[in-house]
Amino acid sequence: MYPLLKHLHLFFIALSFITFFLRGIWMLNGSGLLNKKIMKIAPHIINTLMLLSGIGIAVYLGLSPGDHPWLLAKLAGIVIFIALGIVAFKASKPGVRLGLWVLALVVFIDIAAIAISKSPWGLLYFF
Repeated sequence: MYPLLKHLHLFFIALSFITFFLRGIWMLNGSGLLNKKIMKIAPHIINTLMLLSGIGIAVYLGLSPGDHPWLLAKLAGIVIFIALGIVAFKASKPGVRLGLWVLALVVFIDIAAIAISKSPWGLLYFF
């Protein structure tokens, strides 16, 4: 069961990153693709499946954020990523949009670094 959950989680992580990256490029270019109904719905479905598969892994392995600081840091990072993404896509100034989008991408990469290193330090762990 664990290998299936892990591969599903990794698949949805990749899909989430790709869709967020593409939506950001479209946002910065003023593309009409960003306004397609599928692009408004798909990220929610993908991210929900990503979260559910991650919760499934944590439950299967008996991990809790209170006992594993890296997991708590990962969850906090997800909240920050979501907040940055929402504000980035709703901001009216192009410079603010770009800055927040790039910052959200860095947070996403940091969440991955936390998961890989099992350290709440994320990217800093590797330096």
